[in-house]
Amino acid sequence: MVILSDDIKPQISRRLALERERLGLEQTEIRDALDIALATISRYENAKRLPDLGIAKQLSDLGYDMSYVISGRRLGESASDLTDDEMQWLELYRNSQRRAELVRLIKTYESME
Repeated sequence: MVILSDDIKPQISRRLALERERLGLEQTEIRDALDIALATISRYENAKRLPDLGIAKQLSDLGYDMSYVISGRRLGESASDLTDDEMQWLELYRNSQRRAELVRLIKTYESME
């Protein structure tokens, strides 16, 4: 059995919820499509439990980008997919000696929204 670090499980759970929202689906629609309990979906999205590979495959069939859910990177994501603004941000980040501070700053601004 693979043991995940404490910070990975919440990240995966958050991305599961984000993917459901991106697809415009309610938890009840996932429940009906996968024929699983609503509480199970809630546990997936609240870092109490992670889906097994069978459920992950079914989620993928519904449109979830499971590469993103697991790794935080979208399928087909490349530099050519980035806008000019995103390229500028990426360049600033890559050239910065204070990356951790940049990330904290962005997270602070996100929390203010």
